[in-house]
Amino acid sequence: MKNQIDTELNALNTIAEMVLKFGQLYVLNIREEDWKQLHIVRQCLEKVIHDNGYRMNYDKNLSNKLIKI
Repeated sequence: MKNQIDTELNALNTIAEMVLKFGQLYVLNIREEDWKQLHIVRQCLEKVIHDNGYRMNYDKNLSNKLIKI
């Protein structure tokens, strides 16, 4: 059996940045079908963060995008 490694914190921070970018899509015109798929993608990215013991920080006053659970 192959040894499982943890996802690097740098990778999780990059994923967190991607999740935050999804917030910018609200002001753009996007087909409903595309919007549904984008919502699924965002949920999957957030699940990766959560499964690695973190949650998103949406507070713009804090510099860290991730909070350890």
